[in-house]
Amino acid sequence: MRPCSSLLLCVLVACEGVDTGPDAGTDSGDTAATDVPDACGYTAMPDLDAAADVVEVDLVASATAWDPGTDVPLTGGMAFNGSVPGPVLEASLGDTVKVHFTNDLDFGTSLHWHGLRVTPEMDGIMQMMGDPIEPGESFDYEFELVDSGFYWFHTHMDTATTIEAGLYAPIVVHAPGEVRPDCDQTLVLDDVLLDEDTQQIAPPDTDMMQLMGRLGNLLLANGRADRRYGWAPGQTTLLRLVNASNARYWDLYLEGHSFTVVGTDGGFLAEPYAVDHLVMAPGERYMVVVEATGEAGGEYRLMNRRFQLHEEHGDMIEPDPMGNGDNPVATFVYADTAVAGSGWVQPAPDVPSWGAAVDNVGHHWLLEEDMEGGTVTIDGQRFPDVPMVDVMMDVDTTFEVENASEMHHPFHIHGNRFQVVDVGGEGVPEGQGWKDTFDIPPRTTVTLVSALDNPGEWMYHCHILEHADDGMAGLMTVME
Repeated sequence: MRPCSSLLLCVLVACEGVDTGPDAGTDSGDTAATDVPDACGYTAMPDLDAAADVVEVDLVASATAWDPGTDVPLTGGMAFNGSVPGPVLEASLGDTVKVHFTNDLDFGTSLHWHGLRVTPEMDGIMQMMGDPIEPGESFDYEFELVDSGFYWFHTHMDTATTIEAGLYAPIVVHAPGEVRPDCDQTLVLDDVLLDEDTQQIAPPDTDMMQLMGRLGNLLLANGRADRRYGWAPGQTTLLRLVNASNARYWDLYLEGHSFTVVGTDGGFLAEPYAVDHLVMAPGERYMVVVEATGEAGGEYRLMNRRFQLHEEHGDMIEPDPMGNGDNPVATFVYADTAVAGSGWVQPAPDVPSWGAAVDNVGHHWLLEEDMEGGTVTIDGQRFPDVPMVDVMMDVDTTFEVENASEMHHPFHIHGNRFQVVDVGGEGVPEGQGWKDTFDIPPRTTVTLVSALDNPGEWMYHCHILEHADDGMAGLMTVME
């Protein structure tokens, strides 16, 4: 259990005997939510190593019947360490992380540390392509953390099935001297498609779902559709948000509050910015600050707005099981007693140095879809036939991703970090920071720059999981 670290948490719930595990995920023993909100915070995996600069954990992937908030456990569910999402992997910049992973599933798998600049041998791709961790086997992942920020890990084989079933978890990497806010909350967003009769995960049904991606009919925050978190007037909350959905883009707002975006995929921003709603593509992360300015005793819902993946004919070919209205995701419940919030000082940012494309062009990717054939391609091919991209290490390099389709595609590149410097010829988006996953809007070209400082063979792919599994992926070699 993560201990109560401030007076604020003890105002919301009694420290003694409170298990904040539900803040990180829901295990097979969870019961339905009550009127008593969960404490704001998260539970980290126990560190088995006493050294200050080493984080060592045990991690098990297994079939797990978990309750998404319907009171009907998902018998086809899967989980890390018995919870969905899995418990937070928490460490600090410069730490060595050792993960003793055991595969208790009945099929081979691998793990991908999404956004972390690890070595190729630890990225999960080598295992995916030829030497998976088989049922009953174990593998030790070990890597050094070279970036602070907010990341996540998940399976990287048959992702459309295994991530839908629950195999994902957050990663928090603290910056040196980082001061904790009143509440530091991870919030993993997902949607799951349930069969209306059985309330179990529905099997993929049509080729159209493979082409469009799988949209769920139940919205989840940290593994449940009924999350309620306790806040107190006056507190400052850092929400660490990750979109773990197969295909859903989230368009979030919090009733009566605004977000201050302080970080993106790869760390904190030099210039935070305020928004009243936030769009997140699958695989993306955002860190936002929320000041608790609501009324004592009040309840405020985190809401999601409908986002069309297609620019034209969306409702005709892309019906959303959640409908076209706004839907609640979680509820933040204010205590009756205000607190003197400690405020929050953002860690020093580590931001990109470019503001425009550089002369050296590494590659121009072309994303296309064939509605009649039911396929999506990169450079006219599907993996493993997509041509290899070869680029030189430690050379500032421009990349272009052209989306010739009428559908949004979230593009994820492993192993290195990037800056988006132009979207559709309209310049740089607000709040520049490091990215590893970025939306490529329909009929639009997005321009990126990277220093390519991590050598090896890296995968890139669409993070609509049905697209990735169907071959919308390729490999890039960063050569020393």
